[in-house]
Amino acid sequence: MLPLIDRPFDLPVSLRLAPVTFGPGAVVQVPIEIGRLGARRVLLVTDPGVSASGVAGRVRDLIEASGVITGIYDRVPPEPSVASVEVAFDAWKAGAPDGGSYDAVIGVGGGSALDTAKGVSIRTANDGPVSKYFGVEVLPARGVPYVLVPTTAGTGSEMTPSAIFDDTDRQLKAGIVSSRLMAAAAIVDPDLTISCPAHVTAAAGLDALTHALEAYVAVKANPISDMYALEAVRLVGMHLRGSVSRGSDRVARTGQLLASMYGGITIVAAGTGLCHAMAYPLGSAYKVPHGMANALLLPAVMAYNIPGDVAKFARLAEALGEPVAGLSLREAADRSVEAVRRLSRDVGMPSGLRDVGVPEEALEGFVQGALSASRLITNNPRVPTVSGVLEVYRASW
Repeated sequence: MLPLIDRPFDLPVSLRLAPVTFGPGAVVQVPIEIGRLGARRVLLVTDPGVSASGVAGRVRDLIEASGVITGIYDRVPPEPSVASVEVAFDAWKAGAPDGGSYDAVIGVGGGSALDTAKGVSIRTANDGPVSKYFGVEVLPARGVPYVLVPTTAGTGSEMTPSAIFDDTDRQLKAGIVSSRLMAAAAIVDPDLTISCPAHVTAAAGLDALTHALEAYVAVKANPISDMYALEAVRLVGMHLRGSVSRGSDRVARTGQLLASMYGGITIVAAGTGLCHAMAYPLGSAYKVPHGMANALLLPAVMAYNIPGDVAKFARLAEALGEPVAGLSLREAADRSVEAVRRLSRDVGMPSGLRDVGVPEEALEGFVQGALSASRLITNNPRVPTVSGVLEVYRASW
């Protein structure tokens, strides 16, 4: 086993998290958390798939059984935009089924639904559009409280004080990060992920892996983020294949959702890097789902970043189950890239950006958009160059 701490970190670590209830059956705690907020009318924000699966209806029934009036907005798109948040906010403004005003939000679904719930909360206390608040700690006021219930094991959004939206007018995908954007509670129930389709499970799982892996090698990494990140990587390596190939496997689903939650914690503690910066232009210009964009870029980003922290990439290989005994650090580090490529193939990911409709001639145009995400670029273990980023895009094509 390689040592876990081998470099100093310069600043105290601040880690504030949403109150979380985790485990099979945890969904029954939703009305308790709503009750603690004193809410009498809540808007449930979800997407068509989660609504059709019956999960959203089950959550609504639990809330209404406690005497709380519940409306549903179930039109969240796969990649939420600045404009789609306004549509959801219109549902908030229209009021509850009894004609009264809502006083809380509950997000049920994948990262898109959870981020849209955050967006609605933002708009209850701040002027629109939400693109005004892209950046770090520029949100003026805290909106109404919200509870988040994930149904996919990927984004970890229930644990993060951030939300990502596509500004389609500027072809820009960016994030709002603020201490005013933390959930009142997170209810994390692996049983709710069992109905998640295999292809969504695969992309979400590799998104969780990307969060943990990038945070582990980030400039802002620290002993707390490292602990969660390495365990998240280990859990994904152990459970993602089972979650995809045997969707009803509760052990695999539980391990994968725990990895997703830990990945969210690592984002709070250390942030992400180049892979996320490069994924954002793909999502905006070609509507490549965020998890899939990360999955397609991750191996090439890892290979590019290895010189920035060879020892940590060697540890990642070990966490992914690679046999590293007797190898040099560099040889072990290279194994981490191959382990991720193999995992991606095993869960049915496309082989490259060409397979999701991105033309080769478009790659050069993504470079400046990626490099403009300075919050992510400065957190990357290797300082990216224009030629380096283009090289990674081409290697991922």
